[in-house]
Amino acid sequence: MKQIRKKILPQYLKEVWSGNKNFELRKDEDDVQVGDELILEEWEPGTGYTGMTAKREVTYVLRNVPEYGLIDGYCIIGF
Repeated sequence: MKQIRKKILPQYLKEVWSGNKNFELRKDEDDVQVGDELILEEWEPGTGYTGMTAKREVTYVLRNVPEYGLIDGYCIIGF
């Protein structure tokens, strides 16, 4: 298990906290695997990091399915 830190805008972090959003669409640059810990750090444009975070365990990773519209080099991370 590894920790993966990603910036997230305030409106999306709120949706993660509420349970309405349980995935991230991201560039596939961190070799994310099931069991990794995803740390979403709130980022306010023009201000920077706010200190608010959400930690989630990765439960699913979808990659390499361009036939379903997922562009090569991107993945969907479920938590």
